[in-house]
Amino acid sequence: MSLISPSPPLSELNRRQVQWIGAGFIMTFASMGGQTIFIAQFNTEIRSFFNLTDGQFGQLYMLATLASAILISIVGNLADRIGPRLLGILCMVGLAVMTLVMSQVGNLVMLVLALFGLRFFGQGMLPHVAQTAMARWFNRFRGRALAFSQMGYTLGEAILPFSVTVGILAVGWRNVWIAVAGILIVAFIPIITFLLRDPPDGKRAKARGDVNPDGGEEGKVTGEHWTRANVLKDPLFYLLVFGAMTLPALATIYFFHQAHLVGIKGWSVLTYTAWLPLMSATNVIMALATGFLVDRFGAFRILPFFLLPMGIASLVMASFNAQWAIPLFFMFVALSGGMAPSVAGALWAEIYGTAHIGGIRALAIAGMVFASAAGPGISGMLIDADINLAQQSWGNAIYCFAISALYLALQPKLAARRNEMMAS
Repeated sequence: MSLISPSPPLSELNRRQVQWIGAGFIMTFASMGGQTIFIAQFNTEIRSFFNLTDGQFGQLYMLATLASAILISIVGNLADRIGPRLLGILCMVGLAVMTLVMSQVGNLVMLVLALFGLRFFGQGMLPHVAQTAMARWFNRFRGRALAFSQMGYTLGEAILPFSVTVGILAVGWRNVWIAVAGILIVAFIPIITFLLRDPPDGKRAKARGDVNPDGGEEGKVTGEHWTRANVLKDPLFYLLVFGAMTLPALATIYFFHQAHLVGIKGWSVLTYTAWLPLMSATNVIMALATGFLVDRFGAFRILPFFLLPMGIASLVMASFNAQWAIPLFFMFVALSGGMAPSVAGALWAEIYGTAHIGGIRALAIAGMVFASAAGPGISGMLIDADINLAQQSWGNAIYCFAISALYLALQPKLAARRNEMMAS
């Protein structure tokens, strides 16, 4: 079978498939309650209540995130055992409970517990459930299904920071967390229940004898599907994870240390954040384009290119202090950010199969969550050692370009793996 196959038109998707993608979108949007860009809006209020410095709050946040990464690596394979409908609902309930805990925090132990739960259910499990389902249920449309479901993040990044800021001013930060819990329970859980009422591997489909409508040639897999244990023994897996960890580490560094960054550049925070809509728009365009390219050429062929824009963004941050560098930086960050979900989401299925995709993706997700915690911590230590973020950006750029070169060199190996997996 050719490694380059026609990309089928979206008009071939039926109503059930559109609903499955819609469920992925809702789950990624709901996960925003545990994402850094959402929690960061409460930074000032939380630090003020507990009398914490930026560094102290950052350390607590890193501790909670690292703990969530460890737990995800252990329980992430539940996505192979429990259907996305039930597991997604359980994760939303867990996230809602943790938002209520956050609304009532009164001591540091309770704060760390709340942050841990938000990161585990929000940043970790909900996106994991959504993307595992998209990777497993779609073959010819896998790249675009992942891209469309990922739009929940983009919508959240575009509207929630401002909405939360207004909400805090209007009703107070604790009441905003209570409102989030209410929305999860009253709105999102019923929507997920409806959209996933008839999945391809559900009881209704089995009773009707239905075959996954996105089967076709791509579904005729004869290669052995890798188990989680086998993947852990595969050196190639660790090389791929290093690349997957790069973007969350670097992106979190630049956003977490935003105050330091604008300070050394002589920018205002208002000017810096005013360009965030450009990042969201660019992310959407690139995500859709990448989804098409993944379906056309395969994720492994796009892999050498997805970190190049992040490398260029780092060069921009290292080299220029003019305000025109801000939109340029955000645009290149968004290009990598738009490519990453479809590439990384589809890659594991292409290389290792879908039978154990939940457990395999959980290992990668745990690495990415770990990177999002360790990156700001390491960067902060370098800042304390008088190596500012602009200076660090030179190293960030070199690392991105080196990983891209490595993935280019690995193309024959990756092609052979995909050939074995997709042989028909």
